[in-house]
Amino acid sequence: MLRPDRTSPEGAAVHALREAIADIQERDGSDRGEVVEAVESWLAQFDFTEPSEHGTADQQPPAVLVTLGVRYLLAVAGRTYPSSTARDDAIRTDLGIAPARYFLLLNAVLDQVDALRLDPVLVNRLQRLREAQRTARESAPPA
Repeated sequence: MLRPDRTSPEGAAVHALREAIADIQERDGSDRGEVVEAVESWLAQFDFTEPSEHGTADQQPPAVLVTLGVRYLLAVAGRTYPSSTARDDAIRTDLGIAPARYFLLLNAVLDQVDALRLDPVLVNRLQRLREAQRTARESAPPA
């Protein structure tokens, strides 16, 4: 188990997130919407852009943060739902984002090596599904 060091910027950020979520849960049970907002505001303090040629390694996000985001998106994608409406409702309530935004993020994650390392079976299945849908769209006759 990882033990975040409070003296490092990353460790202090992890502790701050844990405390914010604990405050929300203590205050009113387990409101997922507020937890998602807390996570989003916590992530806002990090710069996830690619460093320029002259950038330093200090400018890159910690690998743990990227892995957490990828793992969270894949966990939602790995669930089964009775219908697409139920899936969309779960995305809205669990993640607090629109399904279209979720699928854009998921599509980008499927091409990352981190995702393949975390859950190779799920990622390969989703990549095959994406490719089959792309092929079907391209081979469909124009309307």
